[in-house]
Amino acid sequence: MISRRHSVFFKLHTFFIIASIVLVLLLTSAYQEQEIQRQTVFVHRSIELSNSLEQIQQLTCDAQNTKLDMLGFKSINSLNPKAKRLILAPYLDDKLRLNEIHVSIFRDQNGIVYALVREHCTMFYRDTAEGETYYFVWILFFALMGGLISIYLLLWRNLLPLKHLYEQIKRYGEGKEIHHTINNGKDEIALISNAFHGALEKQHKLKSSRELFLRNIMHELKTPIMKGKLIVELQEPSSNTTLLGKLFTRMEHLIIQMAQIEKMHAFHLKRTDTSLHSMISTAMEHLVIDSQNIKMDVIDQILYVDEELFTSALQNLIDNAVRHAVSLPIQIHCDGKKICITNSGEPLKRPVEESLQAFVTEKSEGGLGLGLYIAQSVCELHDFDLMYDYEQGIHSFCIRF
Repeated sequence: MISRRHSVFFKLHTFFIIASIVLVLLLTSAYQEQEIQRQTVFVHRSIELSNSLEQIQQLTCDAQNTKLDMLGFKSINSLNPKAKRLILAPYLDDKLRLNEIHVSIFRDQNGIVYALVREHCTMFYRDTAEGETYYFVWILFFALMGGLISIYLLLWRNLLPLKHLYEQIKRYGEGKEIHHTINNGKDEIALISNAFHGALEKQHKLKSSRELFLRNIMHELKTPIMKGKLIVELQEPSSNTTLLGKLFTRMEHLIIQMAQIEKMHAFHLKRTDTSLHSMISTAMEHLVIDSQNIKMDVIDQILYVDEELFTSALQNLIDNAVRHAVSLPIQIHCDGKKICITNSGEPLKRPVEESLQAFVTEKSEGGLGLGLYIAQSVCELHDFDLMYDYEQGIHSFCIRF
């Protein structure tokens, strides 16, 4: 399972959130800068209004209003009740006071109004030459945000097939049947998906060919083996017939184990709820072991396993314990969390890791060197742990569920 912080989608979401925050911060900064620039213009206009009134104060009221109209200042009788006073930046407010100008700046729905204190009265002038309000910052913000959202949605849509591809690969790794279709996209993900589809097709053909070949080989081998065993049974007992019987039995056992290995490598698991006690009984029947040679202390429970393969694993562990035991009986113990098969014996001649590999055996030990390998492989397929311990002359192989 992919952790959240390593997910491509998590990184995409994080990038989009960070980019959105940065864009909002940039918009805020640009808007504040624009507002300061507009306030600077209003302050300059206030100074211009005050200076103009000083220069034309000897003229008549009509002449003053005419001059001020030419400069973009229109005299109004009163201030709109809904007008709000502008809060200037400190340095701009200081600039007005520095010139001893008693002007307040207001904004209403019609624009900017200057309130000028003159001779103990306040006169109001609307700025008719105020520049047009430009919405460049807002237009740029919405354009960039729209582009960012479009890219985010496009990338998310293009990456979405990755989840489906991951699920398909996961199901294939678990040995489940998958139905993969050709992706008609032109991006890299579509190419990867189609390459996976092509690999599946080739793998399916190779597996079918291999299964057919092995099935035919095993069928062709079983027939002469069965005939050979039948002929041996019809012959008079002797050392040669006994030896031939053992050889035929060994060949048959080898074919069965090879079939089990092939099934494991093909991931053809057919899991069902199966009784542990019944699988142990089946394993003992296959080994033809006297019940007096085995001491059982098993809590019967239901395991969700491939019955045939897990029975084979138990069978190989029991057979290994019986063949290498110094004294009988061997012990099978299950406490609900694990099943352990123990026997007395000499220490292993090699590390247990080597014993778990295929075809690792000594001539004096007999066997095919596949028993522990099959048990280990079956446990791995079921996500179980096969553990080994040797203490005080007792070998213990445990399968932890």
